[in-house]
Amino acid sequence: MRISAGMALRAALGASLALNLVFAALLFWQGPARPRGVRGLEARMERALGEEDRVTFRRIMEANRPSYEAAQQSMRQTAPAIAAALGAEPFSEDALRAALQAGREGWRAFSESYENSLTKATAAISPDGRRRLLADLPGHAE
Repeated sequence: MRISAGMALRAALGASLALNLVFAALLFWQGPARPRGVRGLEARMERALGEEDRVTFRRIMEANRPSYEAAQQSMRQTAPAIAAALGAEPFSEDALRAALQAGREGWRAFSESYENSLTKATAAISPDGRRRLLADLPGHAE
């Protein structure tokens, strides 16, 4: 059986959507006593650091917060268009594809902005602080 380009594109789109949903769930899932989203990630990282590194890390993340929170807000504003495209009758693959692309672009912009802040904060802490972060990574065994 030969797979057409359209079938391959639909499969790739479906896989991309599923993967993005998994990543979003991991980032924003709230368990008991767990802060949500990026603040939860930052809190976990801060708990692994010594006091001086914690202060440095927090200061840099807070200084960059307006940038990545604006990107995060823009990303979240794409959700209604995706929902509208999914529920539209008649359904339009093109409309859903465009909405998903806008969501993907929003996610990329937020991700790049947040990663930039995280990179700056991590670069500013001590080598011991970075070792502590590494040791605290889930699944990391020394």
